[in-house]
Amino acid sequence: MDPGDSIESSGVSDLILKLCNNLAKNDQVLTAKFCKRAFSFLSYSSSTALRTPSASDEAYIVAEIRKNLSTQSKEKIDRFEVLYSKICESGLLQNRYAILQFFYHLSHDSQKQSKDELSSWDTVSKELMKLRPHFGVSTSNSQDSVRHLFDSREKRANNNSHSTALAATRVQSQTTTISSITWSKNDIPTSSKLSSSTIVSELDILQDVVYSFQGIEGKYLRKEPGSTGFSIDPKSGKQLTRIQRGVLDRLTGISFLHNQLKRYCEDNENRSGMICQAFIATLSDELSDYYKTVALLQASMNRHGSMENSEMTLKRALYMMHEHHTRFEWLAYIAEQCSDKKGGSLITAIHGFLQHGSKCAQEVSEKVLKAVCKPLYIMLSRWLLDGEINDPCNEFFVEAKTVIAAERLWHDKYRIRREMVPSFVTVGQARKVLATGKSINFLRQICKDGGTLPGRESLQKLFRTTTADALFAPERSIEFHTTLENVYQETSLRVLDLLKNKYKLYEHLQSLRRYLLLGQGDFIRHLLELLSPELNKPAKQIYSHTLSAILESAIRVTNAQYEDEETLRRLNVSFMSHSSGDTGWDVFSLVYIVDGPIGTIFQQTMPTYQSLFGALWKAKRTEYVLANMRRQQICMAKLFTKIKELKPVMHIIHILTCKMIHFLRQTQYYFLFEVLECSWAEMQNQVNKAECLDDVINAHSCFLSSIQRGVLLDENSRQLFSHLISIYNFVMNLEAHQEALYQASADEFEAHTKYHQKIDEGKNFGTNTEYQVAHKLRRATFHQFLNTTKLKVKTSAQTYDVIVKNFLELLSKSSNMNLRLLSVRLSFNNFYNVA
Repeated sequence: MDPGDSIESSGVSDLILKLCNNLAKNDQVLTAKFCKRAFSFLSYSSSTALRTPSASDEAYIVAEIRKNLSTQSKEKIDRFEVLYSKICESGLLQNRYAILQFFYHLSHDSQKQSKDELSSWDTVSKELMKLRPHFGVSTSNSQDSVRHLFDSREKRANNNSHSTALAATRVQSQTTTISSITWSKNDIPTSSKLSSSTIVSELDILQDVVYSFQGIEGKYLRKEPGSTGFSIDPKSGKQLTRIQRGVLDRLTGISFLHNQLKRYCEDNENRSGMICQAFIATLSDELSDYYKTVALLQASMNRHGSMENSEMTLKRALYMMHEHHTRFEWLAYIAEQCSDKKGGSLITAIHGFLQHGSKCAQEVSEKVLKAVCKPLYIMLSRWLLDGEINDPCNEFFVEAKTVIAAERLWHDKYRIRREMVPSFVTVGQARKVLATGKSINFLRQICKDGGTLPGRESLQKLFRTTTADALFAPERSIEFHTTLENVYQETSLRVLDLLKNKYKLYEHLQSLRRYLLLGQGDFIRHLLELLSPELNKPAKQIYSHTLSAILESAIRVTNAQYEDEETLRRLNVSFMSHSSGDTGWDVFSLVYIVDGPIGTIFQQTMPTYQSLFGALWKAKRTEYVLANMRRQQICMAKLFTKIKELKPVMHIIHILTCKMIHFLRQTQYYFLFEVLECSWAEMQNQVNKAECLDDVINAHSCFLSSIQRGVLLDENSRQLFSHLISIYNFVMNLEAHQEALYQASADEFEAHTKYHQKIDEGKNFGTNTEYQVAHKLRRATFHQFLNTTKLKVKTSAQTYDVIVKNFLELLSKSSNMNLRLLSVRLSFNNFYNVA
């Protein structure tokens, strides 16, 4: 054995023995305990691969020492800080980490056992005596025993195998510090022999890790079948320590996330949509930064690969890749949530991560959100500035359709895709964005307005000075939403101003109310009188030019002649489809022609106006018929006073007519005043307060819906309206009976007058037998007709009472309070005994 080796081992053992004795303050029991712990620690150190510690390792062990001392006293912490600062300033110790680690484990292990569990110094001496035949250690004193315990290591080294000799050679080359000496497990009691062939260089493992970071297999890391992750090779991994395996498991997690993101980018590379492509580009940027870090890691390995004590370790690589690992975790989660989404729904999925409690999640999602909002920001700017949509992949939350009719541009061409509205855009804001763009197109295409759009300059300035994060960042979105609100209001007011002034919106509303809703009383009454002879004809015998001439005549002789000429030119007559047996009353209708910008408001409501006109026209015609019947009854009472048999029949007809007049007057008052006038006043109020064209359209639609409910044309009042039509028909039947009775009475009165005139003249001896027989036959026929008519009228009166009673019962059960009050008015003295 080399004498230098013996001196070195003896010196090391003396140092350890003196150190333990000094720390124990010459307490043999405690010295024995410290020596045993020192041997155990050095045995553990010899079982792991040697490497040069880094600054982070030293900082870690210092932090652990401070943590341990903090549980004891503040004085010990202060003393440690002073000693540690002196060690750092002196520069005498080249491996402070190993010494601090040795002291820490020595102190830490000593605190785990109580004094009754420690072996005495004599016990250690006895154990050394037992081992003397194996190591050749003298037992003259305890210190010599410990010293010769380490000296005997070199004697046995000559009998070991060639691999053990190589390990001893490596130990001899590192004599500068205590931790640099490799202690063989055969040299220390209770240690087992460790072969140097099991030690794997961390640089070799790191090279495999770098390969895995790029999705490439290596010696120790293999791809998992059917997955994107890596796992430790079962055969080559046997040479790795438990610590190395743990660090590798954490590093392979980064490889898995990289492969997952890379696969997502490759699978969605050809996916359509600018927002989706922006998301893929952001992921690609993150992967590029990741590849830069991997390149730096590889360069560091290449730079330190030739050095024996390389600073590049698995833990350092883990530290370098920690930020990418955390970001990749959130990016992979975001990518998973966005796998089946596009456009605004993709932005909504990403925006949800912005509310996460993790700061890293917020940073990652904010970066991705800024990128994917850029295409949305561009589409939004073009829509708000020019009313244009450049969205070939249907990602924008405003959708444009192909519409042929200009009047349907506002209603049908543009609509909101609710599934594409981002979560940071409210429904109200989305509607304002839609209305602003629609207003621009309405002004350009329908109104042919070539003037400067209101608010365009402020909006252009906003888009020049802000970025996409102004859409979702709370501190920056205030200005954007304020400007959007102002532009929306200014553009909408421009549209309303054109409609009210240039295109006379109020005048058209008034004309529709006066002519189609029968608000112009004198005109409607005169028109009825002029049309009555013509409309009594069968529908196939009526010609439109005849009715148009009658309409013009009614306009010229009534107050309608003072209305605006443009609105009067739009008024015309129309025929609905008819079948056999229909009269002119069944097919006649007034129409109001609308086109241009006002057609946007009124075009879609024209069928509603036609149905309302039909219902009100029938009621007005019934009222006109009853007025004529009442006038005829007065005439008959004066003309046919000599026909005594006529009075009973006329009495029944008169009573029934009065019932019908009362019913019609009450219903007409309800329709024309309580329903139409109140709804009109409400609509005027809403139109005056309107902020945009949609408000005007909604107010007009509500006006028509209210009238439909009032005149019993809605879905819930069909049974009521059918009863009302039956009552109208009974009025028409009664008119027919009265007209027939009037004609028969007139004929009878004329014949009766001629008969008595002939008798009074006395020429040719008055009348003969044949003439008297004819007179008696005529009188009998007239009496029979009166009896038949009387019976028919009585039957009609009874049926009428039943129908009216049923109608009133339905009104009383209606959910509409106004209809229940109408029921009370129609039977104010409980004449019909309504339950």
